[in-house]
Amino acid sequence: MPASKKPAYKTFRSKLLLFGEHIINTGAKGLAVPTGKFSGKFDFIKEELNEAAIASNRSIQELTEYIIHDAELGKLYDTNALLTDLEHGLYFQSNIPQGYGLGSSGALIAALATHYRIKPVNKKDLTAIKSELAMLESFYHGRSSGLDPLVSFMDQAVLLDGGEVKETFDLKAGEKTYFKVFVLNTKKARKTAPYVKLFLQKYKDPKFKAIIDESLVKANDMCIKSLLKPGYSTFWKSLKLISQIHYDHLPEFIPDAYRDIWKSGLTNNEYYLKICGAGGGGFILGFCKKDAPIRDILSAYEIVELMEF
Repeated sequence: MPASKKPAYKTFRSKLLLFGEHIINTGAKGLAVPTGKFSGKFDFIKEELNEAAIASNRSIQELTEYIIHDAELGKLYDTNALLTDLEHGLYFQSNIPQGYGLGSSGALIAALATHYRIKPVNKKDLTAIKSELAMLESFYHGRSSGLDPLVSFMDQAVLLDGGEVKETFDLKAGEKTYFKVFVLNTKKARKTAPYVKLFLQKYKDPKFKAIIDESLVKANDMCIKSLLKPGYSTFWKSLKLISQIHYDHLPEFIPDAYRDIWKSGLTNNEYYLKICGAGGGGFILGFCKKDAPIRDILSAYEIVELMEF
């Protein structure tokens, strides 16, 4: 049994960036929400030959060494208890696929900050929490905004503006729902950093920048505004514009095998697709009207329905 005698480990939901993919790095608004279809929590290895669990255990050991050797983080986390639990088989049990845009490492970091921080964080200081979580997650990505672990840690929607957290809140469906959010599984993992770099490189071009700033950012803002204060007639028009801009100006971010169905949605208006996180593979984010038989419409593809609004 683990020596640290921790209470039962909490489950952490994955993060989904509904709006703001890539443009949040230019200061635009972003809205990220937790989704319970994918989640994870700490547990202890019960089977000696569980390769995934063993790999997770080793990864957390490396993360712990990183914390120990960081002057600031080393003072905040009970690394002795963490190392003891790792010796007893601690790992992160998760169904969040890695490299798919749902924040697999973010959920792990949120669990770590909840269960192994020496003193609980002050949840009112969102800027400080985001900064600390970013420091932890940078072990995996080299650089982290802290958004993914923040969504999982707070277990709430997070609204970003200008790179800062404006607020966290519970975003729930109203009495009447209008549309469904789903993801398409491309079955192709990808890394975030190369696509972030590619977008920022494209953003240096004045013509591309003008399209992003004058059209995509405005449509993005309208979608967020109409989602928070329901005005769905403007929502669908703005959502279609986002999908069209992604299709026309970010072709490198859409796997070739999905460009036809992306275009079909824009033509038939039965659904709209957009980049999920960094794009380039992983999941593709989709929206359709509540009553749309999306599994029949896209029957050749693996679909996971996530939520309704």
